[in-house]
Order: sequence, then structure tokens, then C-alpha cells
Amino acid sequence: MPAPAIENSTAEGSAEVRRALRLRIISAICMIPVAIAGVVAGGRVFTAMVAFVAMLMVFEWTRMVEGRAYSWRFYALSVGAAATLILASVGSYEWALAAAALAGAASLLPIGGFTLWPAVAAPYIIAPSAALIWLRFDPAYGQALTVLIFATVWAADTGAFIFGKLIGGPKISHALSPSKTWAGIGGGVAGGALVGAAAAYALFGAGAAAAFLLAGGLLGAASVAGDLAESAFKRRFGVKDISGFIPGHGGVLDRLDGMIFATVAMTSVYLLYNVFEKL
Repeated sequence: MPAPAIENSTAEGSAEVRRALRLRIISAICMIPVAIAGVVAGGRVFTAMVAFVAMLMVFEWTRMVEGRAYSWRFYALSVGAAATLILASVGSYEWALAAAALAGAASLLPIGGFTLWPAVAAPYIIAPSAALIWLRFDPAYGQALTVLIFATVWAADTGAFIFGKLIGGPKISHALSPSKTWAGIGGGVAGGALVGAAAAYALFGAGAAAAFLLAGGLLGAASVAGDLAESAFKRRFGVKDISGFIPGHGGVLDRLDGMIFATVAMTSVYLLYNVFEKL
């Protein structure tokens, strides 16, 4: 008698995975062309796209950590985010980071009580958004490297989802996330590595493919780390999905948590490369 119940449970689980994957694919089909068009257009179009997404992430973050929407801290951080990204778009990157820090500091004012968590939006959301603009505006490799980030993060997210759901296996940490598995981690790194190499081959030629196989794997690992960090935040505040803005993915932060970490990784490495190249 127990066997049919197990079989039914397995069938329902597989059907749920297929439904979730189908929603993710449909959402990706809608979002990927818009994102790539924004990257290719660059300039004000790219800045506007990043600013729009950053505002959504700030909204989701403050609502999650404060338990209410449209708090005064949301408006303070939104104004700071707008100032940060405008300054970044005109090349004033030092002032942009100062604006992000000021926005975070303003959110710490003990108006209606003191809380630290909203201020995390400054280094976690606003500063990486400015870093992405800095990378895209690089005249030599900005467009190619930004496409590379997008491609590897999408691949890592898809690889982690497929391997985690279909292979399963040992969990990483119940404290971080009760559903994340080591198979998912492997799928994320493998997906990032393969697509990183393929994208590098298309963008930079065959000579770059081997190097970017490693780089793609590292970006994939950064993307998975971002996903784990976001899972830890959500467990801390008792939410499953930050919002339902993107079908199959949850909120904007649910979808772009890996992009945040991958952007920080890529821009940090490229910044160091530029510094050492000038020595």
C-alpha cells in the first residue's frame, strides 16, 4: 500500500518541477531580449534599465526587512539610489559611491525606532548597480563583459535549478536554505563555466574560451553564493519569495541575487586589471 503514495508523491514533485521550469522559461523569454537590448544600447537606456531594477530591489528589500511597504527609509534609499546612478552615468564614480553611503547612513536615523537592516541596501543593491554601470560604460570591453555577466548568471541559475531539482541529493545547510543541494551548486558552476567559455568564444575569439571557462565557473560560483545569501536573508525574515513580480522566480531580488554577487566579482577583478595595467 505505501508504494502508490510514494509514486504519486514522486509524480507530483516532477510535475511541480516541470511547471516551475516552464514558468521560468517563459519569464526568461520575455526578459532576456529586453536585458540584452538594454546592454547593447548602453548610455541612458542602460542606466534607465538599471535604475528601474534597482528601485524595485530597494522596494522589495525595505518591505522585507521592515515588514511594511513605502516606509520613509524606502524613499531615502530610493533618492540615494537615483543620485548614485545618475552620478555613475556621467562618470562621477567617487561621488556615486559617496551618495550610496549617504543614503545608507540616512536610513540609520532613529526615526520611528532604530534598525540596521534597511541600510544594507546601500552596499548590497545600490553600490553594485553603480558598479554595473561603470563596467558597461568601459569603452574597450564594457558591452562584451556585461553580456558575459548576464549570460553566465542566467546559465548558473538554470544549471543550479535543473541539477538541484532533478538530481537532488545532500543539502548544503538547513540554516541557509532547506532546499539547496550540492548538486545544485555543481550545476550552477558548470552552467556558468560552459556558457562563459561559449560567450567568450563568440565575443573575444577562440583564444579567450579556455580562460573564460574558468572565469565563467567563478562567476557561476559567485552567482550561487548570491542565491545562498538571499536565501539566508529570506529565512531570517520568514519569507519564501520576496514578491511575485516575476512568475516562476518570485521577486526581482529573487531573480537578481546571483547577478549582484557576480557583478561585484567581475567589476572587482576588472578594476584590479585596469590598475595593474597602468603600473
